[in-house]
Amino acid sequence: MGRILITVINYSNEAEVLRYAQMLSKQTVSSEIDLVIVNNKKSLNSKINLEKEIKEIEMSIEIYDPGENLGYLNGCLYGYREYRKRYKSIPEWVIVSNTDIDIPNRSFFEKFLAKKYDKEVWCIAPSVYSPKNKSYDNPHYVNRCSLRKINRVIWINERPICALFYHKLAKIKAKTKRKSKQPSQYVYSVHGCFFALKYEFVDKIKDIYYEGFLYSEEAYIAEYIRIFGKKSFYDDSLEVTHRENSVTGLLNIERKSRLIANSLKYIRDKFYIGE
Repeated sequence: MGRILITVINYSNEAEVLRYAQMLSKQTVSSEIDLVIVNNKKSLNSKINLEKEIKEIEMSIEIYDPGENLGYLNGCLYGYREYRKRYKSIPEWVIVSNTDIDIPNRSFFEKFLAKKYDKEVWCIAPSVYSPKNKSYDNPHYVNRCSLRKINRVIWINERPICALFYHKLAKIKAKTKRKSKQPSQYVYSVHGCFFALKYEFVDKIKDIYYEGFLYSEEAYIAEYIRIFGKKSFYDDSLEVTHRENSVTGLLNIERKSRLIANSLKYIRDKFYIGE
């Protein structure tokens, strides 16, 4: 059986991080899981002393502090680099996860580690259920987005009024056109709230700085997997629940749309232009 490294971000949400760690400790193979918490931002007046509370959990947990907000993906990669500096063991899988995730099945990781995926698969994604929308969020994209679509979404998000209506319509669509659970399949990109990466892949990208912020990490991962000639696989036999308490929900529309546009420009210029 392999070993799993899970990387998460603390951004002034110590209570949620602690709950997430406690949930992992109840997994049947918790002894095979290492959890790394990266402090992008500590609460100034939190009632929870995360470092103290974490020590009470019977599980391998490390907390790293980069001294700045690195964002989601860069923060998780920072956590991986620090983990590898400290430990000689190499995890078979590296999971990048939000902390607003529920895993009802206590045998989830035991089942995952027992799986035999094709050696060409470097990214695995579970079925993601959203109670908020009563819908399923994976696969993220089955096929690669066109340059035309990316330019259209950039154009919309560069205009706050257009972006406001665009995102409101997206929320309405998510609630009215609920997605049913899809069968297992190879996909282009997976939902960013929870995904597993082969350590060989993480080793290749761990020192590359993602120049977007908070958005489009899914496309970034998907493009590098495509470049390396590997695959992403959505496995419907694995399921998590996404409660969607993400920090991005606190962003105002102007900042959110600007971050989306800038992240997509980075994806476009790095992976699409000049092909």
